[in-house]
Formats: sequence, C-alpha cells, structure tokens
Amino acid sequence: MLQYIYKTTNKQLHGWYVPEDKPRRECTAERLLINPYNGCSVGCFYCYARALPGNFEEFHKENKIFVFSNFPEVVEEQISELLVASCGYLSPVTDPFQEIEKKEKLSQKIIEIFLKYNIPIEFITKCEIPKDVVELLKPSFNEPENSCKKHCFGQVSILTINENLRKILAPNGATTDKLFENLRILAENNIFAVCRIDPIFPYITDKKDDLKEIILRAKDNGAKHIVASVLDIPVKIYDFVLQNIKKYFGTSIYYDYKNLYIENIGYINAKLDYRLKIFDYLRNLCDKYGLTFALCMEYKITENTTFEGLNKIFMSSKNCEGIDIPVYIRKTQEEKFYPAYNCDGACLNCEKALCGIEDLPQKKSGPKGFKLKDYKNFSKKLIQQMLVL
Repeated sequence: MLQYIYKTTNKQLHGWYVPEDKPRRECTAERLLINPYNGCSVGCFYCYARALPGNFEEFHKENKIFVFSNFPEVVEEQISELLVASCGYLSPVTDPFQEIEKKEKLSQKIIEIFLKYNIPIEFITKCEIPKDVVELLKPSFNEPENSCKKHCFGQVSILTINENLRKILAPNGATTDKLFENLRILAENNIFAVCRIDPIFPYITDKKDDLKEIILRAKDNGAKHIVASVLDIPVKIYDFVLQNIKKYFGTSIYYDYKNLYIENIGYINAKLDYRLKIFDYLRNLCDKYGLTFALCMEYKITENTTFEGLNKIFMSSKNCEGIDIPVYIRKTQEEKFYPAYNCDGACLNCEKALCGIEDLPQKKSGPKGFKLKDYKNFSKKLIQQMLVL
C-alpha cells in the first residue's frame, strides 16, 4: 500500500546528469529537470528510479511517495532570478500526472509558473493528461509571436497494444486506448505530440507487427515523432527486475534475459546486435510513414571502452525529442523570457553559440551537465554582453 509523505524542499532546478568518469549524453537539448514528487504510483517494476538513493530507496522498499508541497514556490523563486532558461521537463524520475496529482496539482502549478514567465515546458506520462493542463498549454488563435506555447509539447509512453500486458508493465497508468487518446487530444489542440515506445521489452513487446501497430496508431492520432529504447536495467535492481520477469512471463524468458543482458554500459543492456535490429526496423518504419525518429539513451561500447551514442546512426530529427526548442533569454528580471535568436536548441551538436551563451555549445567540448549555478552564471555573462553592446 502506498504511503504519501509530505515534505518541504529547497532542492534546485538542474540540467542533465553527465557522469564525470565516462561522460555520455544523448539528450541534444538542454532542459530544466523538475520532480515535484519522488516515487510514483504507476507501479513500473523496471523503473530506474528504484535504483536511486535517498527518497527513491524508500519508495522502492517501502512504497513511500514523497510530495514536495512547496516546490512550485521554490521553482518560481529560482526562475525569477534567471535571465537564461531552458525548457522545463516534467519529470525525469516520476510521472507528473500520477494519482496524487489529482489532489495536489503540483505539476499543473509548475506549468502555470513556466507559462507565466514565458518559458516552454514539456511532460512525459503514462497517465491520462488532465484537461486543465491541455487548456493551459494549447495556443490561442492569436498567440503572440514569441509565445512559449509553440515550444511546449507532450510525450506519451505507449509500451504495448496489448491491454493485459499494459496492466503488468504500467499497472496504475492509463489504459492503452486512453494513451492513444492522449496523443489525439494533444494534436487536436495544436500541442506537439510525441509517442515513446520506451522501453521495448525483449521477447515480450518486441514483435514487429505490434511495434508497427503502435507507430501507425500513434500517427493516426496525431503524433509527429517516435522515441524508442530497449529496456536497460540498473545494476542495483537487476535481480529485482529479472525476478519480476520470471514472475509475470515465466522461467524460459527469465533465462533468455540472463543470456541477452550482458553489456554493462552504466546499466545492464541487451546485446548490441539485438538492439540494432530493433532500431533499424523502427527507423525504417518511421521513414516510410513520415514520422521522425530518435532513441533515448542508447549507447554502444567502443574499442577504447568509451560509450558512443546510437542516435548518430538512427536519429532522423535534429533534436532527439522531435521538436526544436531554443534557449530562452530576457534582458531584465522584470521582462518575460523570449526565444534566443537563430537557436535550434541542439546544444549537444552545436559548434557556435548563436544564442550568445558561449558555455552551451558542446560539439567540441563534449557533453556537459548544467546546474542552477551555471544558469545564474549564464545570466551574469548575458548582462555583461549587453553592457558591451
């Protein structure tokens, strides 16, 4: 039984985590990561958050979900001090629209704050998207040219077309039909819609006809972009995940996983040749049906034991989430933010800082992860540039 623990917090907004020992990152654009909840009621046994320390360890072991009731106020205080911001991201380690959101509406409050400052925001969910959120994000008929709403978008995770399987893989998420309806509602309201087949479960949800049906139904319901990955397993919960595979799918598939999952790339990954075949099939399907395609955090080990991203082989969009979102800036704290001129947001592959923030391009330097203090430094440098001009 779930327990809800209410806490206050002073945690800071931050960007992607990039390991120092073997720097790797496939996320092309910067994001401000937002987790109003630690722990999640959707109930995915394979969730990588179960391997994280602190509150997440209590979530995994004791079914505790932590609710940071003051986080919207903390977010606004931090944003108000910045002159440089990236698109907000709800949420990297929890579902923003899980059951407790109906009561607390922390995700919705944070969306309202980002829109107040004219900063775009995105979400990823396996749950039904609240109607109020759609109303907030949909652009009006006469939306201002610099409105952030043209850069707000939603991603819907659809793991299978089989509702019985869905009840195992995301037991407290929305039904399969409701997930496709999510895409339709986004598209009908002119909100960019992404379908994530993320993760794919070998020997369980990897049948070609089933993957094709997800893509075709996603397209029919208005999705413009597909993101995919094959299940990877954090070392810390490897046994837990495999025991659940055995519990739900039998001993034979359990041993198939033991034989397939032999590549340690930070997490335990399926063999490269298996993953390449899946991704090649999906990329070709997306090309055929007019959708862009990208992978999420998929790597191979190189000869010198570094990690190389597979998006350079398979991604057909400029940014991995299918939409180009510029960095947002403003001249003073009294103004609203606006998109940086001539910026496509693809910082990971950017060589020259057309946005004016020299620290952001990473094509030459390699991947970076930014914290709130970095965004404050970006803001100081932006002021200095404006004084020179």
